[in-house]
Amino acid sequence: MSESFRGSVGRKVVSRASAQELGGINHLVVDGRGRHVASVVVGRGKKARFVDWAQVSGFGPDAVMVTDETSLRVPADDRERAAAEGKLELVGKRALSELGNELGLLDDVTFDANSGALEELVIDDRRILASSLLSTGSYAAVFDKSQEP
Repeated sequence: MSESFRGSVGRKVVSRASAQELGGINHLVVDGRGRHVASVVVGRGKKARFVDWAQVSGFGPDAVMVTDETSLRVPADDRERAAAEGKLELVGKRALSELGNELGLLDDVTFDANSGALEELVIDDRRILASSLLSTGSYAAVFDKSQEP
């Protein structure tokens, strides 16, 4: 089942063990090289907590289920602190080819809700297969040169 980053924002995160709501999704963090969702950011700024994708037991249309309350953790390093501040969020980020040419802005990302594997990235009105993604960072997402118009 496919989900989108835009459609995921605000979705409730619930502990499977206690059925307690733990917060809402602020955004998803991507492993650009692995082309999959690495973690879910719950909350914002200094109160943001992370759930590693391995701790997600279900990603449904009404809620995201995690193993238990201990699935939430504080940012582990500078990269995750940047992610908590929204600096690594893909939606709205610049898309560049590996040749340095602007492709547009990332409007959305679709992914497999079971595995977290990225499927497509939407740039303006174009859908680009996730296999074209080379890397992501605070400045841009970089795609292989085959995506040049």
